[in-house]
Amino acid sequence: MNIPLDNLYHWIKGLARHPVMLYVFRPYGSKDIFNLDVFEPVEQFHALIPLAICHDQEPLNFADHEYDYDLDKLGKLIQHQHRGRDPDILDEEVEEFKILYKEPRPTVRIHQPTWLNIHLPNEWFILLHSEINSRDVEKFSAVGFYPVYYWSHAVVAKDWYRFAQHDVRLKNQNPKKTFLIYCRDWTPNREYRLKFLDLVVQQNLHKDCSISTQHVNNQGVHLKDYQAQDPRFTFDAEAILNSVPNNTTSASSSADYDVDDITSTRVSVVLETVVDSTKIHLTEKILRPIACAHPFVLAAGPGALKYLHSYGFKTFSDFWDESYDDETDTLIRLEKITATMKQIQHLSLSDWQKIQYIVDYNQRHFFSEEFMNQVTTELTQNLNQALEFCNENCGGNYWRYRKFVRRTGLIKQLSVFKTDFDRRSIRELRRRRLLRSQNNTSPIV
Repeated sequence: MNIPLDNLYHWIKGLARHPVMLYVFRPYGSKDIFNLDVFEPVEQFHALIPLAICHDQEPLNFADHEYDYDLDKLGKLIQHQHRGRDPDILDEEVEEFKILYKEPRPTVRIHQPTWLNIHLPNEWFILLHSEINSRDVEKFSAVGFYPVYYWSHAVVAKDWYRFAQHDVRLKNQNPKKTFLIYCRDWTPNREYRLKFLDLVVQQNLHKDCSISTQHVNNQGVHLKDYQAQDPRFTFDAEAILNSVPNNTTSASSSADYDVDDITSTRVSVVLETVVDSTKIHLTEKILRPIACAHPFVLAAGPGALKYLHSYGFKTFSDFWDESYDDETDTLIRLEKITATMKQIQHLSLSDWQKIQYIVDYNQRHFFSEEFMNQVTTELTQNLNQALEFCNENCGGNYWRYRKFVRRTGLIKQLSVFKTDFDRRSIRELRRRRLLRSQNNTSPIV
């Protein structure tokens, strides 16, 4: 399925009050740094324009992009990102890059190069992300990234599931089982899902579930051969294989909803990507049942239901126990969720009729202007605050870089300085540097 995320990034640029250069991952959903490319080149002198890296679709992992002093490896990344240019000139620029960073002192910039910040001598980089209570955000903020939060999946899911508000088939409920559980991949950072399936089988809940999982994960490992990296999540592979069918649905199905799945079950048990962490990173997984007017139980980071409340959604504490949302121990939270599932099995017809009022409200709210305005306002304020900060704090590294290349004679070769730029911008930059206090203000996470 074609996922037109370019529209999302055009929308983001349209909300910015100042020029900004976006770097995005292509294809969608990638976290491979070699898939990070400039979204659209900016005409103006780009060393003075804030850069925004859109890591807004997948969870952040600071360890994946930590400082890397392997300059040969970083040089290959530069060559990849500028592929298509004259190879001889590109080779020269890569060697110049290595000269700049081999010096024992950080002559060029305060922060040594990382996988995400090698592009230009900017002092700060904007990092668009979609998670809260995140230690990874704090770590990036400490090394020159200005974090900008917005709920990107809310915008994307409104596009993906837009027909659900008009789809009369979703009203034809004929539940054959109580629970709908999508449990596709279980790569190491999602291995909690296998433990959850183990608990579901142990509690004999699987007979009342429409459920499947990949018997061979996306890394080619068969479930019977997989050893849980976290001993808390040790599971009975044989029991799962005998009780849970194999799932062969493609990853693109995330961008759609299955009417039969919704109408033949009563409740979605949503297994989010991030569960075993303090962070909350909610994706289209939870927004699908909301868009389709389906009740839900949510396995995510602690406080995820309160996060939904903050955006105006209602949950179901009047009908079943939602104390699992307050539990910080992941294993106990999963056990509490299965206990809640057993409670749900005994709800009355009157309860389900009252629950319908909640899910109808949630659906209307999801497709409302009020919800979209909240998401848009949040992004607009956070992004423009970051742009103001970066514009006020971009000068130091730029001038250190400029002096260094002049002193070493690289000024004649570095293409970044071949572009003619507005001298008024330079004068304004100097003026701002004189007005700033000696101590730069760091962004608030």
